Amino acid sequence: MLRTIKITPQNIVVGLLIIIAVVTSILCAKSGESDFDIFLDIANELKQGGNIYASGAYYCVFFFLLLMPFSSYYFLTKLLWLLLSYFLLYRTWVLIKEYFDTEKLTKKQYTLWTILVLFYSIQFLIYNIRMVQITIFLLWGCLESLKLIQNKKEILGGMLLATLIVIKMMPVLLLPYLFYKGHFKSIIAVVLFFVVLLFVPALFIGVDYNNFLLAEWWNIIWDVINPTNAENLYEIESKFLHSLSAVLPIYLMSTEALMPYKRNIVDLQPETVAMIINLVRFFLLAISLFFLRSFPFKKENDKLKMFWGISYFLMLIPLLLPHQQKYAFLFVIPMVAYIFFFFISTWKMKKTATYWICLIGFIIPGLLFTPLYGSDIIGRFLFDYFQHYKILTIVTLGFIPIALYCNPRKILTE
Repeated sequence: MLRTIKITPQNIVVGLLIIIAVVTSILCAKSGESDFDIFLDIANELKQGGNIYASGAYYCVFFFLLLMPFSSYYFLTKLLWLLLSYFLLYRTWVLIKEYFDTEKLTKKQYTLWTILVLFYSIQFLIYNIRMVQITIFLLWGCLESLKLIQNKKEILGGMLLATLIVIKMMPVLLLPYLFYKGHFKSIIAVVLFFVVLLFVPALFIGVDYNNFLLAEWWNIIWDVINPTNAENLYEIESKFLHSLSAVLPIYLMSTEALMPYKRNIVDLQPETVAMIINLVRFFLLAISLFFLRSFPFKKENDKLKMFWGISYFLMLIPLLLPHQQKYAFLFVIPMVAYIFFFFISTWKMKKTATYWICLIGFIIPGLLFTPLYGSDIIGRFLFDYFQHYKILTIVTLGFIPIALYCNPRKILTE
């Protein structure tokens, strides 16, 4: 006999979410202006033996090799990728929840937490889905690899992390976390499997062609990661870039912009600005010691403290790495989830002035993470005005002292 499905509010919500996922996937897959269209174009160029890095692609040969069998089926490939992205988004939420003791929350508190996290992340989710990006996949992979490593499957977790890094370098910022926590076996697995994946394409496209493409790719990657490269230190030509190298120069030296409003507070020499950018990068990495809260090479057993530290390293990805656009701020969402959990869990505690300052300073500026921050709602002028001053990056930087205040010990002792 067929099992009947009970109609409950929860099942209705799940059903609606599935319908939304399928419909939006179909609509976005029909678009011919997504990032994934570019990926498939490059995969076709790889088939033809061309220089796929002539246009400045940042992804490794291995990624485009994976896409080659699908490069003739644009709509179907994008549709399947979007449906997979929705599933990985669900899996990401499952992985995030495992770090929290949600049983201590009432049903209303849990519902409120879920709604707030969704509301403060949906802007980046929509942008990633609309552009058919791979950021959801990268965020899932980071959390999944860390779960494997924490479950003593260090080699498997390292292999997954290596796969992510060879596709796009963003997750490389997790390596300092693994090193500090003493996961040396995982780091070795990352390095070895990363090297293997670099040369796997040679089996299909030939050694000489692969070596040529790797050299071209490395030239581009070195330009990106080289801290002395002026192009990456002064990302001032595009309003769509939001990393430190995009925000600090506009306030520290005179720059040109599309809007006629002055941005620089001082007018320093470019060499001085370059030094300040690198010092701030180092400073933000040094702050991670406050989140790790342990001696080096000591593994953390408390899941909440573990997630606090992991979330900080994920939040650094769109801040420290150059050429980061709005979609990369999806990596900030784990910290958003943690901070909301902190305030909901400690709501009944005696509130100090610092508590209220942090709560208000998180919720109100954080509205830029919500759908309210869109030209259709706040107007094109105000939206461009915020873009002009890189307010999104400034708000994210402001989350750091708030995250430091939200120490998990305050939850554990509550």
